[in-house]
Amino acid sequence: MKLKDTTKRAFIISAIIGVLAIACIIRLFELQIVNGDSYRERADSNSVRTYTIKAPRGEIFDRNGEPIVENRAGFSIQLFDNDISAEELNRNLNDIIKLLRSNDSSYDSTFPIVYDYENKLPAYDFKKNESGAHSGGESDDSALIAEWESANGVDGFGTLREIVGYFCDRYEVSGEYSDEEKIDIIAVRYEMEQRSFNKANPFVMATDVSDVVVQKIKEKYSHDGFADIVVDTIRNYSHGSTAAHILGRTGIIYAEEYETLKDQGYGMNDIIGKDGLEEVLEPYLRGRDGYRKVRMTDDGRYDEEVELNRPKAGNYAELTIDLRLQKAMEESLAKNIGEAVGEGGSGAAIAVDPKSGEVLAIASYPSYDPETFNENYDELINSESKPLFNRCLNGTYAPGSTFKILTAVAGLESGTIDTDTYITDRGRYTYYSDYQPTCLVYSSSGATHGTIEVSEAIGVSCNYFFFDIGRRMGIEVMDEYCEKFGLGQETGLELSESRGVVASPEEREASGGEWQPGDVLQSAIGQSDNLFTPAQIAGYISTVLNRGTRYRLHLVKRVGDYDTGETVMENSAEVLSENEISSETLEAVKDGMRQVVRYGTASSVFSDCEYGVGGKTGTAEVSDGADNVLFTGFAPYDDPEIVVAAVVEHGASSSYAAKIGREIFDEYMKINGVIDNEDQD
Repeated sequence: MKLKDTTKRAFIISAIIGVLAIACIIRLFELQIVNGDSYRERADSNSVRTYTIKAPRGEIFDRNGEPIVENRAGFSIQLFDNDISAEELNRNLNDIIKLLRSNDSSYDSTFPIVYDYENKLPAYDFKKNESGAHSGGESDDSALIAEWESANGVDGFGTLREIVGYFCDRYEVSGEYSDEEKIDIIAVRYEMEQRSFNKANPFVMATDVSDVVVQKIKEKYSHDGFADIVVDTIRNYSHGSTAAHILGRTGIIYAEEYETLKDQGYGMNDIIGKDGLEEVLEPYLRGRDGYRKVRMTDDGRYDEEVELNRPKAGNYAELTIDLRLQKAMEESLAKNIGEAVGEGGSGAAIAVDPKSGEVLAIASYPSYDPETFNENYDELINSESKPLFNRCLNGTYAPGSTFKILTAVAGLESGTIDTDTYITDRGRYTYYSDYQPTCLVYSSSGATHGTIEVSEAIGVSCNYFFFDIGRRMGIEVMDEYCEKFGLGQETGLELSESRGVVASPEEREASGGEWQPGDVLQSAIGQSDNLFTPAQIAGYISTVLNRGTRYRLHLVKRVGDYDTGETVMENSAEVLSENEISSETLEAVKDGMRQVVRYGTASSVFSDCEYGVGGKTGTAEVSDGADNVLFTGFAPYDDPEIVVAAVVEHGASSSYAAKIGREIFDEYMKINGVIDNEDQD
């Protein structure tokens, strides 16, 4: 009986063991065979770390192959999601922020609340979102504030302190931190959230950090998997501020930009072109990132490389500008503006190939250094001289007497006058009883220019002559020729530009004013409501020299594949419009412009010039200081290869603008071997 019970008990135990063994086998089969790949991936995700290998951004060269924008190696701080508590995460972030600050570096964030050190309060600053830099001061843009508060669900709070408190609760930022530290931690946590920080998507907290920061991060964090240093390519603007306004800058992608670009393969940590040619050429300059997967040991050290996918460099771009001419233009602007106005002066210049529309050089003064843009953003944005403003493309100026070339062409081509039409300058123009403007020479000395024809009128810049032909043909004809020659229209440049303003009754009425008959006279000499950019002035003079063929201005010559050198994109001369003028008209205005530099207002600047040149100065009255002064011209005289337009704001004397033109022409002639480098120095 006892034996039977023992046998029965042994059978039951064996059965239980058997069932358990079968269950284990089934479970092992499930783990290793059915779901083996899935669990292996999970294990790998805990021991394998993926590092992005950034593709070098395409470099930018001048027309002769000289590098303008290159790349250099740099280091960025990358954070990884390693399941630490919010308390530890916030403590680590605070320590890293302090490390960055003590080494003249900053973190990247679009959080629009900063700490106002002066008032010891939180303050809105939406301007920092444009640069990625942290700057103080409040934004007065209530629309931006309302939009952001609504999007983030904080529009119900009464004060910024309450909003900061809300984010402290949201990110579990404790009261142990100062107000400044809280805002810093929140800003980074906010950006991490915006860029979808998770195990599969590390977060780049700061770029181009110093060697000291690199060493400290590696010492403190690399072993625990929270933060590490990755090698990055940093944009290097080889010649400092040279051509800054056209080159633009790069920066880390923002959440709203990512939403637009994610379908094109962009990641949340990518660097993109923010403005200028960096932005325009983004589809070409951007490379294809690679990656490197590395298995880590339990103590955070590298074990082995699991996978490697090499990056592909972006395409390179060749511009139309000549680096040597560009530098000469910028130096000339700085020197002559300094002499004319002193500190705080401003102006712009552009040089164009009239036969193709290629921009040979373009500059706005004052300028800035793209590499230190973030660090200097507060100073740049608050400067009265507006160094970030591209005056050549977006500054609009009354053209003054540089417009008389257009008036002459319109008068000749419309049949209002011909080359044998003579007008006697009587000093005061008395056609209207209630408005009787004078010629400048008459108002200053009581003299007149006598009886002259159109070339002589250009040469001596006779207001009386142009008052009369302007009145005869009327504003409609002048506006028609403005349109034909590109004034009041975009030049076609790849960058954002102003259209300017062409004086007309419709324009005046649209702005709430009333057009007067005397406005026709003022329009004819480049005053009234006429406002054009230096680029438009250079474009219209080029069109005159081409007998009415107007080319699109452009800065990009070609884009080439980095590996093969094959052309990816190329710009050629593009005709925007053709409005042919006669050879007789062209020669008449050219002769007038030659007289300007030989005997007229620019003769003191060009008296010893070894090559043929034509030009026209302009002086435009402004309401807030000395006159703006302009110059436009071309060289060589017989077969023009370069057209220049320059403006000096409040320069008073047109000789300063003419000197800029002369120095640009001289450098061009030296580059092309027309004059020796030792000459003209």
